[in-house]
Amino acid sequence: MKAIKLASIFAVSAVAAAVSTTTIAAEPVFSGDAGLSYTDTDGSDGSYGSEGEVNIKIDTGVVYMDLDWESGDDGGFDLDEAYVTQGAVQFGDFDGSLIDSAAVYGGVDNGDDYVSDLSANLGVRYAVTDELTVAFEATQDTDNDGLAVAYTTDLDVATLYLSGGIHGDDGSAVAVGAEIPLGNAFTLAGYAQSGTTTADADMGSYAIGFDFAVSDALTLSAAYMEDTETDDVSNVEFTAFYTAGDVTYMVDYVDYSDEDTVANTREDFVKVSAVASF
Repeated sequence: MKAIKLASIFAVSAVAAAVSTTTIAAEPVFSGDAGLSYTDTDGSDGSYGSEGEVNIKIDTGVVYMDLDWESGDDGGFDLDEAYVTQGAVQFGDFDGSLIDSAAVYGGVDNGDDYVSDLSANLGVRYAVTDELTVAFEATQDTDNDGLAVAYTTDLDVATLYLSGGIHGDDGSAVAVGAEIPLGNAFTLAGYAQSGTTTADADMGSYAIGFDFAVSDALTLSAAYMEDTETDDVSNVEFTAFYTAGDVTYMVDYVDYSDEDTVANTREDFVKVSAVASF
């Protein structure tokens, strides 16, 4: 089995060498947010927070890195992505997996969904076409690995997403998602996923949501998310974004069916914030 794994990696590396590109010097691109928030949580006191964050992206044409620096006690540097591009091949540390890439449900702020990527975060990806990508994926600091695929197609009336893969000894998953524009201002989106975890337990989830651009300044989003393999585990979220000048004001409400205010886990909350970006 290990020989097969190594052979697959070497084969992709050979393809990468054959289609290698020239290194191009690139300046880092900085973006970020600054602002304040207040969160009122069931079962505990409310709390103020900073919305400060700096994002640094570096793309030389060969090496791509995405670095976040957040403020607050739980802040600090977080390297989201660091990968190499050689023609149609990319390898390194990606921000997630292809396995759950079909999970779409609109632009709510919190997005506490139940989709699974089987803990895959490293890999070698090959773009077969603009619509189809296949990958060898692995989990950092373990020997779990597997194969994944993602496919996207525009059907004019909707954009369809398919993704899935196998990972570890027992993990497997398949997901299908769709985004359906209904007019110029309203988009409906949703996904469903089914499979087994790397511990060979059944898992599944789905979500459905929408984005509604009421005006150039006001956007409303909502989503319902459910874990289909666990009784009474779901949540519903509503988010409103309003932009006035340079500042975006947000109100976000999340209601959990499995709220546990005693253990302070998955508590219902309302968050309001005011943020400016650059």
